[in-house]
Parts: sequence; C-alpha cells; structure tokens
Amino acid sequence: MTAPTAIRINEHSFRKVKAGYPWVFRSEVHNAKEADAIAPGTLVDFTREKGDFVGRGYYNPKPQLVGRIMTLKPDEKIEKFFIYHRIEKAMVYRDRLYGQPFYRLIHAESDGMPGLVVDRFGDVVVAQVNTAGMEMLWPHIESALKSLLRPKAIVLRNDSGARAQEGLPESVSVVYGELAEDVIAIKEGNTQFYVDVKNGQKTGWFFDQRDNRLWAAELARGGSLLDAFCHTGGFGVVAALSGAENVTFLDSSSEALMMVDKNTALNGVAAKCQTIEGKAFDMMEKLPHMGRKYDVVCVDPPAFIKSRKDLGPGMKGYQKLALLAAPLVEKSGYLFFASCSHHAEVKDLIEVVSGALAKTGRPFQLIKTSGAGPDHPVHPMLPETGYLKALTFRFLD
Repeated sequence: MTAPTAIRINEHSFRKVKAGYPWVFRSEVHNAKEADAIAPGTLVDFTREKGDFVGRGYYNPKPQLVGRIMTLKPDEKIEKFFIYHRIEKAMVYRDRLYGQPFYRLIHAESDGMPGLVVDRFGDVVVAQVNTAGMEMLWPHIESALKSLLRPKAIVLRNDSGARAQEGLPESVSVVYGELAEDVIAIKEGNTQFYVDVKNGQKTGWFFDQRDNRLWAAELARGGSLLDAFCHTGGFGVVAALSGAENVTFLDSSSEALMMVDKNTALNGVAAKCQTIEGKAFDMMEKLPHMGRKYDVVCVDPPAFIKSRKDLGPGMKGYQKLALLAAPLVEKSGYLFFASCSHHAEVKDLIEVVSGALAKTGRPFQLIKTSGAGPDHPVHPMLPETGYLKALTFRFLD
C-alpha cells in the first residue's frame, strides 16, 4: 500500500491536533503550495516539519479548512473496516439510547466522521455528504450502512451549501434500494410524523429537538401552545398528544402546514389544532391585537446567523423575535426560545433575549437551558457541533 502524502503543519496546528482538534487550515500548512496538486478528498498524513506523524485524515486544497483529522494512530488505516467500526460504534450507542430505529446515527466530527451526517428513519437511511473526503469514502460508508442496518433504501441528500465550498456538485438521489414514496412515516416515542426525505429541510426531520419537544409538551399539558416557525409541527403535535388542550401552528410555508394537517390527523389530535399561514414576524405582531395568548409559546426559527459577519444583524433578529413573543405568553406562562446558529453563544443569546423580555416590564426567570439530544453529541474541541441552544423562560406575573 502506497504511503499517504505528507502534509506538514506548523507547531501551533500540531499542538491543537494533539489536543484533539480535528481541523487544519491552509495557513497552518508549510507545504500548502505543493499540496495544491492533491486531488480533493485524498487521504493524507499530517506531520510536523521534521516529518513526525501527527494524524491521518483527508485533504482538500480548495477551501481554507483544508484538512480533517480522522485518527491520531499511525498504525490505523482509513479503509473499509475502519469506516465500518466507526459506524457500528455510533449505532450501538444510539440503540442503547432509543428503543426505536429513529435517530441521528452519524453527527460528523462528533462521531469521528467529519463531513458526514446520517439520519436513520427505520428502514430508510438518509445521508448528507458535505466534504470531498467523505465523498471519496462513500463506497465504504454505503457498504457499512447496508451491512449494519439492512435498509430498504438509502437516500443521499447532497444538496447542502457546504458542498459548494468543497467544490462538489449538489444532488438528491436514492443510491440504494427503492423508495416507493418521498414521504414516509416515522416514530418519535409515542408520536408519529410524516417526513419528506427527498424534499424536506435538511434530511427531512429534526431529531435534535426531540427532548425539547417533550419538555415543552409537559409545560403545555392542560393548556395552550403556539408552535411558531412550526415547519411540519414537531413541537405542537407532541404537545397535543401529551395533553395540551389547544395548539396553534404558525408557518409561512403552505406545504409545511399541509404536512402539519397530515401529522395532526395521523396522531388523532386534529380537532384541537389549528394552523395560521404567514410570516412569523408579521403574524406574531398581529396576534396579540386579536386577543391571542398562549400558556406556552415555542419559537424555533431557522438560523439567523450563517457566518460571523451576520452576528450583529442576527442577534438583533433574535431580540426582535423575543419582543414579539413575550406579549403572546399568558400570565405565569412559558417562552421556549431556540437558536440553531452555532455562531451565537449561549451567554450572548441569554443576554439578548433576557434584555428584550426585560423591556416588557414583566417579571420572569430563566428556568432551563438545553441543546440537542444525546444522538447529537458535541465534539469537545468543536463548539460548532453544539449548534442548538434552547432557553425556557417562565413569566412570574
């Protein structure tokens, strides 16, 4: 077997990698110009200037983030069985957590598979390959998924914006088996949902909010809940099935609200649910004037901050959203406020949202901070993998 190409990194990068940091940037590579000739996604060895082995992974000269480390062991080869065992360990962990085959199976760097996301929807597997390195390793990944999960179908949702940065084309395809319908039924505890695995957002479903949905449902038991930016109704359907007396779903997408109707019917809760179509900011401003208030208001918008340059405007967006949400919360009610912008740190989100709520003059307390479920582990050296932040406030009036 031919020895991998050596990528020589500086001492700063060496110290970070030895401490567990899995990324190498172009500015940290001594022979970056020489490495420009390497095909994107090629497996390489990362070494110190004198040639001492540091780690093994893959390299892509196109983006600024050129290297992704997959192992620090010099005798560990990144090949078929390496990939199989990584995925097997991830599966064993998730199966221990959940009694059903519905979960995030691979969470990129956090599971030692940088650039790869895999969601398991029973006998349908949806994968997203975001880097050239994972693209090169895909045959091994597909082989492992077939062997370990025995799926009826594997769908590749290679339509994320991250692929453009890697010089990769975007596409959506069924690469294994047959998918009779784009929309399939999944289970999350006692709740069922229809999921569009080919056309829905991301992989079609957001497993990351699983625990938060249960938490909000408990708060809404016997009361009312507004599910703003509801997408296909995750928070509201769980709440309705868990004992909420009245649930309102708000979203700007008619297609999403059609799926909400299907999901409420699927779970037998349609009679106590209603939908409102419109832009969330606009409708949340109007609803108080219509006499609408809710015991629990769930606000789960798309990411306002896609890059660091968006940080200022994005935080102002969260502030405005909190100001609009507060008047919709009943006395002694609850506001659940989520952000999936990894650039927004928890402390900053608390400061901005709390500041907005303080302007209402209503007394309140922060009763819980949370994130994604345990099938979305956080890489200890990459806070970006802990992208989801959720704050729950209780009003004391």
